[in-house]
Amino acid sequence: MFGFELDQGENSKIISFIGRINNIEGAHTIAYRKVRLANVNDVASFKSAIESSSKTYDNHGYISVLDEHKNIVARTFVSNIKIIKSKHNNITFLGHVWQHPKGFQKALNMKINNEITKKSIWKTFKKDELQGWLVCALNNSNNNTPKTNITIQIDGNEFHNLDSFLCTLGEEIHGPGGYFGRNLASLYDCLRGDFGVESVSELIWINHRTSKKLFKSKFTEILEIFKDYNVKVSLN
Repeated sequence: MFGFELDQGENSKIISFIGRINNIEGAHTIAYRKVRLANVNDVASFKSAIESSSKTYDNHGYISVLDEHKNIVARTFVSNIKIIKSKHNNITFLGHVWQHPKGFQKALNMKINNEITKKSIWKTFKKDELQGWLVCALNNSNNNTPKTNITIQIDGNEFHNLDSFLCTLGEEIHGPGGYFGRNLASLYDCLRGDFGVESVSELIWINHRTSKKLFKSKFTEILEIFKDYNVKVSLN
């Protein structure tokens, strides 16, 4: 389930519940696009609120993902909203959308439904959905007890691109759905100690030749990142 909030500062609240939303994910951070809302619970009130907001507030708000208790678990910011079509309980509007990557909502639904119970579920995602998985993992990371001097073991036969390498790494460290970077820059951030790991003593990389062939120059870059944090790298 989704909800729609008008951005009114501390007075923001959900003005309508929505059954399904299309076209809010994409490769770019911001996109001007059509967004389709299906099964809006009160179309008249929704339209009235949008029209009023354009007169009294900046015309923007949030599409919120809700859990079974209608608590907000994620938000997508939208601005410059203009309703262009309304039929029955469906609405289409134009606006600027601050997008999550493709695959984010799919991963979040699995998280909400407690379906991420074992490692490698991300392998059911398409290549262009893995950034969505990683961003969802980041947004849901909960690492209250930092790990110290841990040993990580990964297998080069288990991943086939940089995103799947990071999916594997996150789960080897934090378990199913775990996060430890969504790109090489954020891997640096994770190794600084802000994402549940104070220090790593060793990285054991099984079948590393497969990864070296796959990553080319990025393989050396990855090794250098770990060595910058005094991680022993064992290539097997």
